Amino acid sequence: MDGIIISAAVVLAVIALIEITGVFTDLSDEGVPAYVTVLPVFAEDSLFDMRLEYLMRKSGGRRKVVLVDFSADNRQIELCSRFVNNNPDAAFIHYTEMKNFFAEIFAFHEKI
Repeated sequence: MDGIIISAAVVLAVIALIEITGVFTDLSDEGVPAYVTVLPVFAEDSLFDMRLEYLMRKSGGRRKVVLVDFSADNRQIELCSRFVNNNPDAAFIHYTEMKNFFAEIFAFHEKI
């Protein structure tokens, strides 16, 4: 459980860094999303259905919704799959794919 909490904290830190970077840079390029909405998916989240429903109703200018599977159960996986099928700007990824996924979206490249 500690690993999940640490992973969630890292996700939130990365998201905060991305938002801060976005504030100080020009995101007017059509190829760059206005911002990304991330919803972590945990099997223990009894309110997940309501959170996903809220995302379906509110867009708020975002161009990308990322559902991150930390420990999704079968019902949540089905809900996320339907959400992604109905929303072309949505993605459902496993938490191990986050670094590469966000690097691709925001064109961050590691220095070798």
